[in-house]
Amino acid sequence: MDWNLPRAIAAICTFAASSCAQGAVPRPAFSFKYGERTVTGCDTVQVDERLKVTVEAKAYPQYDATEWLLWFENPSGEKSAVLSEIRDGSFLVSLPPAPPKFAGDVSVPGERAVITMNGCLSNDDYSMRDWVSAREFAPITRYFRPAAKVYEMRNYGARSSDGQAPFFEVAQGGQGAIIAIGWTGGWRARFEDGADGVRVETGLARARFYLEPGEKLRTSRVLVMNYAKGEDGPNKFRRLLRNHFSHVASRPGVREGLFAYELWGGLTSDEMIRRVKTLKAKGLAYEDLWIDAGWYGSSKKCDDAYTGDWRQWTGDWVPNARIHPKGLADVRDAAKDAGMGMMLWFEPERVVGSSNFAKEHPDMLVGNLLYYGNPRGREYVRDMISDFAARLGMGCYRQDFNFDPSGVMKGHDAKNREGVTEIRHITGLYRMWDELLARHPNMLIDNCASGGRRIDIESMRRAVPFFRSDYQCGFNANADVMQAHNAGLSRLVPYNGCTVKLSDVYSLRSAYSASHGVAYWNAIFQDEAKVDWTAAKKCCDEYRRIRKYFPCDFYNHGSAGLDPTAWAIWQYHDPEKNEGVVLVFRRAGSPSSHARATLKGLPKDAAIEAENLDTGVKGAVPGVLEIELPETRSSAVILYKANPI
Repeated sequence: MDWNLPRAIAAICTFAASSCAQGAVPRPAFSFKYGERTVTGCDTVQVDERLKVTVEAKAYPQYDATEWLLWFENPSGEKSAVLSEIRDGSFLVSLPPAPPKFAGDVSVPGERAVITMNGCLSNDDYSMRDWVSAREFAPITRYFRPAAKVYEMRNYGARSSDGQAPFFEVAQGGQGAIIAIGWTGGWRARFEDGADGVRVETGLARARFYLEPGEKLRTSRVLVMNYAKGEDGPNKFRRLLRNHFSHVASRPGVREGLFAYELWGGLTSDEMIRRVKTLKAKGLAYEDLWIDAGWYGSSKKCDDAYTGDWRQWTGDWVPNARIHPKGLADVRDAAKDAGMGMMLWFEPERVVGSSNFAKEHPDMLVGNLLYYGNPRGREYVRDMISDFAARLGMGCYRQDFNFDPSGVMKGHDAKNREGVTEIRHITGLYRMWDELLARHPNMLIDNCASGGRRIDIESMRRAVPFFRSDYQCGFNANADVMQAHNAGLSRLVPYNGCTVKLSDVYSLRSAYSASHGVAYWNAIFQDEAKVDWTAAKKCCDEYRRIRKYFPCDFYNHGSAGLDPTAWAIWQYHDPEKNEGVVLVFRRAGSPSSHARATLKGLPKDAAIEAENLDTGVKGAVPGVLEIELPETRSSAVILYKANPI
């Protein structure tokens, strides 16, 4: 696909980031080729009798932002010409003239740049090597220079945040724009430095197709938010997502996040019930009893995620009668008695060939993908999940997706219909989610895909990225790596989650996010005697007290990466109430017992009251927190409230 359109085409619909404080709300802007003809526009257009392009757009003046989505429709009785080089977004981010720069100059903060966010990484490195995994969700600043005037990016395959996340910031001198792509499959983006600013082009990774008579297809959603000098762009974007692009915004009144206790699905129902009763007896008030993989099919042995034959039954969504003779109904009752709803793991899109479903329903499959472009496949999944939700009182449907489907999708495309299989599958996914939530409006969806490989503004409107990285599957996962994940993803995304399988205070606090899970006693081999029940109870109660702050504004005062000698310090601030929480971590190799953090987001000269949740000490503090942690690998949680003088 050639994305090098003439400059004039990409600049037809421009907007000025430098004037966004005065209300420069972006306009939709797109371009594509139709046969040999180039089409550009900002609004709905009837190209010819065989092609109508409808623009669905919505402006958010409070945030200097606009989202838009293109629908391509053939209202005629004949095939359309081939559409290609489709840029769902094709616009100029206007910026002041860039200072002269010569080959060999070192870039410095304030110069023109594109800031990208890593997605989840591939191969064993992400889960077995801490220093590699810690780069997941890290922001990467790519400065423009004479030898690098263009940056092109795309994710791996057909999961939206696999390798590269679909969030970008074009910045210069404290102003710019933040851009997000709404597509839970394959996408691409291009950024070109020019005299007047940075030209941006976004679209699907594969999209070259004609339309059948009467056919209507959509492509990716585009979101652009401007910010001016003096504005906090990332927190402005977090607020935009929270208020308009989140599961909470889509369903007002629904829970903001999960608070889950995990049990491996291969435990027997009797053992699950015993552990749930133990939690209740110890006063541990979690909200979701999370039963992970291994509860279904006909496995003979399934002790944990790393052993047994549970994988070969993926696709057979029937409780394993050997270990769950009552179909989990008795576990449901025990969970309810302990104040928890059920959270059950499924992976409906991946169907292994050895499963009974694969043998009985090959018509619903494309390769090993249960294809949502087939209404029968989509409706089967919707009805199956809905039935489980009703019978078990599910408070959360945990959806996983552990393979890249791009190969089977590409192989299923017809000639001159490149990308259509993916478009139909992804739009079918959205339809399945929407119909499922219409039936169960208070149920959350945990959007897991080998960890957080499907995080984008379309999925976030429907689901919570509760399990943001499969790194946390490890029973001894390094808490400092989870801190790095939080610092990177929380810079822009308010609703995300993390789980920990250790029960010490430092590890548990390192997994605090808008959604939080614990798994310190979830597998058969884990010993109850090794659980630090005192720490577990302390952190359970503590999280319930402070969780309301995690979707609010986020400030990172410490390390953003994996540095064992550093401190990690996060501030979550509610700007409406002028209060929040500070989480502090002194890592194991830190030589200093003292750190300081200047609180942000507060009224000038405000009187600040603080409470240390470890010591119970309350009192007035200045705007700069002075923090003492005598022990290495230790932490603190500090609540504060500002009262204007």
